[in-house]
Amino acid sequence: MSLLRIRFILKRGNGSEAITQNNAGGVQVMNMPLIIAHTGCEGTPDNTLESAIVGRRAGAEVLEVDVRATKDGVCVLYHDDNPWISELTYAELKARNPFMLPAGQELERLETVLLAFKGQPVLFNLDIKTDVAALPTIELLNTLKMWEQIYFTGETKTITNLPYRDRVMWNTPEALKEMNGAVYEAAVRDLCSMAKQKGFAGINVDYPSCREALVQCAHEHGLLVWVYTLPDSGMFPAYAEMKLDAVSTLDVGATAALRERMRAAL
Repeated sequence: MSLLRIRFILKRGNGSEAITQNNAGGVQVMNMPLIIAHTGCEGTPDNTLESAIVGRRAGAEVLEVDVRATKDGVCVLYHDDNPWISELTYAELKARNPFMLPAGQELERLETVLLAFKGQPVLFNLDIKTDVAALPTIELLNTLKMWEQIYFTGETKTITNLPYRDRVMWNTPEALKEMNGAVYEAAVRDLCSMAKQKGFAGINVDYPSCREALVQCAHEHGLLVWVYTLPDSGMFPAYAEMKLDAVSTLDVGATAALRERMRAAL
């Protein structure tokens, strides 16, 4: 699947189309979500180049990483909140090794991972963990010229006020999962209207909050719908039936295999 084709699929916002090659080399188009490889997928270390490579090879079209920024603006991959990252430069982090990393290991730089996939048919979900990481990330992307492969989730307040808001997948409130009936539907209409008005690419929904009414409303507003993070690959068919655009999973291989079986059964 080409990068251009993946981008076209996501831009449609009315149920993603997954692509396979038939025996004659032609293209078969089917309604099926893309797979997002959650960082640490397939038992790999979180936020590493290895995790991204393994996720891609296992069948994911989108790779997730957690992004923070050092004191000197170097974008590094790390999930948990830790003051060392923002208080030290990248060189100081390497020298002091406050995370007690084994010899020869260091915090993965976002640049390293992005460059490994530049121009390839794969997208990135950059989960911005702190708002102060937004501008260094944008600066890096401008340098690498990789905007066509990028979406943002997480702490996107700064990004939503910049020309890059069309790359934002806005995180819906987790309180949504506690709502039902008319209250849920009203909340969905409000958040979809807001996301559309602000020019976001779509919405990023925790899986208990995602229901068919939400997906339908989002697509009517021209928004993408991503769901995170399915704890069991066996849940994939139920979410695929909602015609959402992408699902996040740690078990990429099993989810991709299930998706292929579903395609074959069509």
